[in-house]
Amino acid sequence: MGRLIAQRYRLEQRLGSGGMGVVWRATDEELRRTVALKRSHTADAEQIRREARVGARLTHPKVVTVHDVVVDGDDCWLVMEYVPSRSLDEVLGTDGPLTPAQVRRVGADLTDVLAAMHANGIVHRDIKPSNVLIAEDGTAMLSDLGIARWTEATVTGGAYHAGTPGYLAPEVAKGEEAGSAADVFSLGATLYAASTGDSPWGDGERGPFAQTRRAASYDLEPLAPAGELAEALGAFMREEPEQRPAAVRARQLISGDQPGEIDDQVTTGDGGRAGGGPRPAWWRRWRWSVPIVAAVAVAGLVAAVLMTGVLSRSPAAKAEPPGSLGDPRTADPCALLDPASLSRFGSVAMEPDYGNFNHCDVVVTPTDKSGAVDVALELQSPDEYPAQPPVRGRISQVQADPPEENRCQRTITLPNLYRVVIFARNVQEKPAPLCGAAEAVALATYGRLEQGPIPRRKPFAAGSTGDVDACATLSGPDVKAGLGAAATAEPDYGRWTCYWEHGDKQITVTFGREWPLEDDPPDGTRVNLDGHAGYVSTSKNDGHVDECDVTVVHRRYTPDPPTQRGTPRQREETVTVSLEAGGTNAGQSLCPTATTLARTVVRHLPAG
Repeated sequence: MGRLIAQRYRLEQRLGSGGMGVVWRATDEELRRTVALKRSHTADAEQIRREARVGARLTHPKVVTVHDVVVDGDDCWLVMEYVPSRSLDEVLGTDGPLTPAQVRRVGADLTDVLAAMHANGIVHRDIKPSNVLIAEDGTAMLSDLGIARWTEATVTGGAYHAGTPGYLAPEVAKGEEAGSAADVFSLGATLYAASTGDSPWGDGERGPFAQTRRAASYDLEPLAPAGELAEALGAFMREEPEQRPAAVRARQLISGDQPGEIDDQVTTGDGGRAGGGPRPAWWRRWRWSVPIVAAVAVAGLVAAVLMTGVLSRSPAAKAEPPGSLGDPRTADPCALLDPASLSRFGSVAMEPDYGNFNHCDVVVTPTDKSGAVDVALELQSPDEYPAQPPVRGRISQVQADPPEENRCQRTITLPNLYRVVIFARNVQEKPAPLCGAAEAVALATYGRLEQGPIPRRKPFAAGSTGDVDACATLSGPDVKAGLGAAATAEPDYGRWTCYWEHGDKQITVTFGREWPLEDDPPDGTRVNLDGHAGYVSTSKNDGHVDECDVTVVHRRYTPDPPTQRGTPRQREETVTVSLEAGGTNAGQSLCPTATTLARTVVRHLPAG
């Protein structure tokens, strides 16, 4: 049985994840119905609550229904309607552009939704093919209210905070706030893509910044490829917001209900009625054996990638193309970080020996009175359920994830679907230009990726955990003793982290680098494991221990090149063994088991 959330919702299957959280199919044991649960990412709880408030205010048959928001321990969960569906983005990628009749049907459904949203003072702000879901009965639905807002709210931030580059309205690309007219433009851009297969701002091969520049200068692709829909879509995508039709009029134009002059009834933010009716037979070919929750835009595209050995290299291989990762364990994340890209924000210092081996930091000390910023770059495994399907074989657009409190993130997908993730964090409790710093590094990193394959790092020192496979540190019997049952190892990037999971229990082994722990001991109890200093700590949920972490010092070393001024001269390689268990009966019994597992892991490490 899966984990029980808020003593009511039983998790059954992880369906996907995106910028706004992780989504599960679950059973409501109180009402005996299937629901979808979205768990917030770290520090996203307020964003989840805001999405719940927007969803509660909007009741419409073509918007995923929000039932509730619940708190379970440190996690915030959004409880939603479960709808088997597939994203329009995936439909286009699999089946190609839609026919004019199909586009009209999708457009009629979505303009119904916009009319209802705008009548309630709600602006979606991120309409795009991956947020359009086609249910099993053919209904087009709008998902992801994660950055939707009420029109009376005040939200700061540029275009990247309110939409996706390929579907931005010109005024949003220039930094203005997204209003109801911007939703109409983004819908027109989405329908243009549904009709032609491409964004009206180009195919994005040169990156999202090129698309944003085209949007800001209104360099629109020709409308002729949209055929009989060109006139209606041209009205949706007029340059001036006040010249675009309101949602009700937009429905008439796209559906052909009331043919007439397009100049009538420009955008006023008025409401509309819900449309609908029987669906024609062509919708029936869009039925699938594996349902996907409507809150998730994309299904597991990467599973096949992980099975095909995308990292294999032939000795006789030709020169690798731009952005090639090569062997994940030898790719150098620090080689992609350009400190000069942050020089306008203040003095810059590189910190290459902290965190996991796939991680590199730059610390910016501002010249003004704003707070210091830590900008980190990580190489990460493919996203199992990406928010937008990446294109194998080329460097993706830079994805601007929704900003969080004290964190702003950018993501670049590599040709083999692995990712470069850049995030900026506050070092001090002061205002800091987090998104400006993250975007500056993303631009510079994108340029370096286009120049060729990712450079190789220097070989690890003798005895380093950098050369160890975390999954090989525990045997089958060890895992069975820890979980109570056998489990398969699931490695993360570079095999420096490994997971074993069974039921509501999970073991994690992670290698990392820290400042000397003895100088600033972490919370918890100090232990000695075969001559290695260790620290045992627990976390609690509803007053009950549900996780025990054992962090052990493997070896101390002096970095080369030397560390930045003001930081310790030496670093420590550590291994952390975590044992998690759901429910309320785990108690302190987790720590003896976790300590035994940590002792076993240490015995598998090389002499430091």
